[in-house]
Amino acid sequence: MTRHELFPACIIHRRDYRNTSLLLELFTPHEGRLPAIAKGAKSTRSNRSALLQPFMPLLVTLSGRGEIKQLIHVEPEGRPLSLTQEKLYCGFYLNELLMRLLERKDPFPALYVHYVHTLERLASHESADQCLREFELALLHELGYGLLLDRTADTGEPVIAEESYHYVVEQGPYKVSDTQVEDLLHGRTLLHLHNRKNLDEQGVAEAKRLMRRILAFYLGDKPLKSRELFQGLK
Repeated sequence: MTRHELFPACIIHRRDYRNTSLLLELFTPHEGRLPAIAKGAKSTRSNRSALLQPFMPLLVTLSGRGEIKQLIHVEPEGRPLSLTQEKLYCGFYLNELLMRLLERKDPFPALYVHYVHTLERLASHESADQCLREFELALLHELGYGLLLDRTADTGEPVIAEESYHYVVEQGPYKVSDTQVEDLLHGRTLLHLHNRKNLDEQGVAEAKRLMRRILAFYLGDKPLKSRELFQGLK
């Protein structure tokens, strides 16, 4: 980045730093994920603390040559996004996925656009399940782990809506005849995910199980804090 450049960013994590400052983790389109210190942001003379919140698209200026930059200037980019109740925990979930799966300084401009769009959809009362599944698919695709959803892993035959399948991580779906198989998926669910079409009630449950199992493969054994918080809310 050049000196005094103003560029888009979203805060995906923040914590107190010393007495009056904040340590931020920013997600940006062209610099990826990076840390920054907002000096004096908690001071009574500063109005930046209220602005430096998650789920608020920002324009920022950073400086410094080290890994941790200094926040020089911040202003809102458009209207604040209001996430409440269940949607607020969905936002925390998106941020935790980015924190856990993205390496610092690894840019994903298309994913940044999708992230902001997902927050906008959540704030406009679209289906949380649909928004989350589409973001998870986009995230895995950007990381190089895109899912095979429209044909079988072994034969390459097209997935059929009325058939039943079992999904093997890092391979794809396999057609099964035993409807008692664990983690059974209907072809309709796979095709709706592939085409980003709205899921029916059965598809919502199946897609959630599928994506949870696939993400667990890449996240490892450490549980997601946002999921624990949401379960506590329920």
